[in-house]
Amino acid sequence: MRERSLVRAEHDLPVLVTVAASTPSARGRPRRRRALASPHRLTELVGRRVPCDARSMSAGETPYTEIAPPADLAPYVDRLWLRTTMRSGGTHRVLPDGCVDILIHADRAAAELVGTMTCALEIPEEPAELVAVRFRPGTATAITGCALAELTDRSVDLADLGIAGELADRVVDAGARPDPGLLRLSAKLPLSASAHARLSALIAWLRQRLTDAEPPDPLVVRAVSLLSAGDARVDDVTDAVGVSRQYLARAFRREVGITPKQLARIARMQRAAAVLRRGADLARLAAELGYFDQSHLSHELRELAGITPAAVAAERPIALSHLFGTAL
Repeated sequence: MRERSLVRAEHDLPVLVTVAASTPSARGRPRRRRALASPHRLTELVGRRVPCDARSMSAGETPYTEIAPPADLAPYVDRLWLRTTMRSGGTHRVLPDGCVDILIHADRAAAELVGTMTCALEIPEEPAELVAVRFRPGTATAITGCALAELTDRSVDLADLGIAGELADRVVDAGARPDPGLLRLSAKLPLSASAHARLSALIAWLRQRLTDAEPPDPLVVRAVSLLSAGDARVDDVTDAVGVSRQYLARAFRREVGITPKQLARIARMQRAAAVLRRGADLARLAAELGYFDQSHLSHELRELAGITPAAVAAERPIALSHLFGTAL
């Protein structure tokens, strides 16, 4: 394993700003990953296929905060995030974004990994305290150690992956006994001392796990960057990174969990949803984004987001990923 040290930041607390991480373009050598232990213990996510309706598409009614990671974690981590709700009833919709998340349920000391999604999820609203990390597409194998295709559209307890099962306990304990310095800091920032303490515990765990990890495959990272632009064809991307379509598909299934074509569809869907929010003409938008016609665009939104173009345009707020230049 290649030696690699993560530089520790001056403080463990992230900042509430957007940070763009650089992506290397050099071609990398494919790496062997261990097989996932006990795959039969994986459980399907609730509501994998979503009916087409006009229900809320975000967690906007409850406190939800996305936080840029410290610079040393940015090659792997897209965002840290928190969400707390005391309400029950209703649902919120989560759109696919090509990412893998680890969720710590601080209210019940449990931790799970949510694999890459191929379509929207509709999550029942219930009381919860979540502290989570979202990995950049193509980087989560540094944590999982297995091919991400084994986790696509699934969730699994961290212990079943052979990952530190005590992570949830660390985060919960940190939140219950925050450092006195965090109490002073929380008075100046929009997060509580407990929330800061939980984030710090999660960041410390990530640094521990990633200190000796291999860097993300630069070939995959470069391809992800090109496809995330929303208008790149897979054949053009394979030419740009210098591999065959079949080779890139295998690398993506291993490192991203979905194929390059699936990521390209997700990126284009996210961009379409963002423009529809601003009241764009459907036929013109379909042509600009490279859909065959507006029927094709409508089908893609139903398939990937589980909702019609009219519902996308009418609803506020809608949660979109900044990775595709769509977050408003």
